[in-house]
Amino acid sequence: MRINFYERRSELERQKIALLGKEKALQEKERKERTRKLIELGGLLVKANLDHIDAKTLYGALLTLQSQAENSTILTQWSKQGQIAFAEKNKADNTIPLVVQFQNKPSPEARTALRALGLRWNSIRQEWQGITQPEPVQNAAKEFGGKVILMDSKLA
Repeated sequence: MRINFYERRSELERQKIALLGKEKALQEKERKERTRKLIELGGLLVKANLDHIDAKTLYGALLTLQSQAENSTILTQWSKQGQIAFAEKNKADNTIPLVVQFQNKPSPEARTALRALGLRWNSIRQEWQGITQPEPVQNAAKEFGGKVILMDSKLA
């Protein structure tokens, strides 16, 4: 009986260590997601040309926005304004949303080239996506045997 107790205890210790490892991996994933979100929010401040405002003033302005964010009409209005602003910026930058598809898995060189052009791999749709200038992407896709699909910028 004593052996079973020690074996059971040892098994429970292994399970505990495995759970701690999974918990640590989950915490790391959450930390990375939070960091990415914060970087995106900082990028929005730069796009809105608000990065010159000191932190206290900006925080006060955001608190004012928070009270208005309860109103769905205002949120809809802000969403439309943001969509228009993104579309205008993309038009000024000569960038459009696009997708690159391949029949087979592209070579490492092709994947490196697509990343360098600002595209990201969508593992769910199994395609490369991004908002960028179409001509360099079309050239790379042609070189590596891919197909470029230009998306309707009104949907982006």
